[in-house]
Amino acid sequence: MEKTQMPVAREEKILVLVRLRPLNEKEIAANEAADWECINDTTILYRNTLREGSNFPSAYSFDRVYRGECPTRQIYEDGTKEIALSVVKGINCSIFAYGQTSSGKTYTMSGITEFALR
Repeated sequence: MEKTQMPVAREEKILVLVRLRPLNEKEIAANEAADWECINDTTILYRNTLREGSNFPSAYSFDRVYRGECPTRQIYEDGTKEIALSVVKGINCSIFAYGQTSSGKTYTMSGITEFALR
């Protein structure tokens, strides 16, 4: 009698990491303030006081939040290194960057790619 093979359990994991970009020189010169603020390692706060219908800021939680001054190396080590190096082991994985134009997606992903290749 032949043994029936059971399907191998596989682990799937989705992590949501957020990196806020710092104000650029033009925004600093105009004395603009950032609408988003990291209040801890997992939560960002929307502080735009122009929103209608609410006098209170909104908070959003994620797996990990990084301030604008955080180096890309830290994001790589903390959140994407394991994923990036899984490709070498033959594991299908993705790192997806999403955000507005000029929000730092290419800058962050270029750094992650560079660290992974080293």
